[in-house]
Amino acid sequence: MLKKIAFAFALASLFCRFTWAESIQKLGFIDTSRVYQQSIQAQSIQKQLDQEFSARQKKLQIMQNEGLKLKEAIESGKVPVNEREAKIKQMLEMDQRYKEAAAKLAEDYNLRRNEEFASLQQNANKVIIELARKEGYDLIIQDAIFVNSKFDITDAVIKALNAQKP
Repeated sequence: MLKKIAFAFALASLFCRFTWAESIQKLGFIDTSRVYQQSIQAQSIQKQLDQEFSARQKKLQIMQNEGLKLKEAIESGKVPVNEREAKIKQMLEMDQRYKEAAAKLAEDYNLRRNEEFASLQQNANKVIIELARKEGYDLIIQDAIFVNSKFDITDAVIKALNAQKP
């Protein structure tokens, strides 16, 4: 009796899956990473972030160069023996400050990037919903492992995003 109930349940769930799949008439897929790389808004965000963080990146580069020069001087033997220990200590302190500054820069950059791209994602989602309603899509998927290219509507989404006024 239990086997009959399990079989009936399995058959019913299989039928429901076929019915659900048959009800989807139009399917679309969006490659979010392409939207984030190719849309005008994404490129504008990237330029803005590069400008915002360029001064700190330059300072970090200068710190790194100074540390490398000090290391080269120590390794080359140009530093007198009586100053060697102090220079090694100075190099280690510079290295520590560099690592801390680099970590802080990366954290701040990622935080700002995530804030900006969250706004872009909200805007993209509005465009996607509008496109889905206008074009009659039943289902739109983002970020899948594999999708046949005939379902890819990423270019249409990028085009619609780029058509928006800033």
